[in-house]
Amino acid sequence: MSTQPAGAGYYDGFEPPHSQVSSLAVKLERLLHREDFRASPARALARRLLWRLRWAITSQPWRLATSYGFPLWIGKTGSGALIYYQGASEPQALRFLSRYLREGMIVADVGAHFGEFAVFCALAVGGHGAVHAFEPHAEMFALLERNIAELGLAQVTLNPCAVGEADGEAEFWERTEPASSSLAPQRAADREVRRVRRVPVCSLDSYFARRAAVPHLIKADVEGAERRVILGARELCSLPPGRAPLWLLEYSVSACARAGENAEAITATLQQYGYRCYGLDEEGTPRPWVSPPAPHFPTVHLIASKQELT
Repeated sequence: MSTQPAGAGYYDGFEPPHSQVSSLAVKLERLLHREDFRASPARALARRLLWRLRWAITSQPWRLATSYGFPLWIGKTGSGALIYYQGASEPQALRFLSRYLREGMIVADVGAHFGEFAVFCALAVGGHGAVHAFEPHAEMFALLERNIAELGLAQVTLNPCAVGEADGEAEFWERTEPASSSLAPQRAADREVRRVRRVPVCSLDSYFARRAAVPHLIKADVEGAERRVILGARELCSLPPGRAPLWLLEYSVSACARAGENAEAITATLQQYGYRCYGLDEEGTPRPWVSPPAPHFPTVHLIASKQELT
């Protein structure tokens, strides 16, 4: 039986400077909590070896089947690896979405990467619904575009931009691990940064105001900049229960620290707008929010709703 707290999903592998936990220990801890490793350690280790061998041979995108019945073109990223290992990068979050989403809903996917969540949500909301996907990473956006086109998902609107507090431009740091790329942190040096470029930024308030629409759900995975996304959705957050969007957020103490943010400010900001916060258990069921424990700094899923979730 898993000993993780409610909402514990995976470890992002980044340690704050003061951490005394070795990188190897963190990676081992992360592996032991993976669903595929708990089910079959030998098979899980074999697949990790094959993953490395595949990318040693070629850097071309790889078309993989997911556990939800649709294929995806993926790149060499942590999210892609998890799909290869266990069929989904974040099973708990997708289990929650499979119960929450309905035909005709509107979804914002902020930090869409190569499109796993965008595709999942598009299939769930159907042709009468809509998914608005945002991804500033050029290579990941190309894969996102390819996946949406090949699956013929006309209900998905693609936006090659970041999301923040206001419309404009910002520096975007593309790291060697694409999944950890983000708007520029306060730190001047980052050894993992591959290149820095300026990207367009929009706020969700202005984006949806132009479309005279209100999303039912906002999913945001932006490597520590989640609070900036919330601040750019003040008007949406101020709507009453029943109209205000539900939030599905990545919550990572270490990613927030890299971005010059305080993770606890995420929940505090949401609560100021009248939201209740929840974590997700292994089955994707919302549970009362519990902040991740030290010293492992796990990345977990945070659900915020103005209506009680059970």
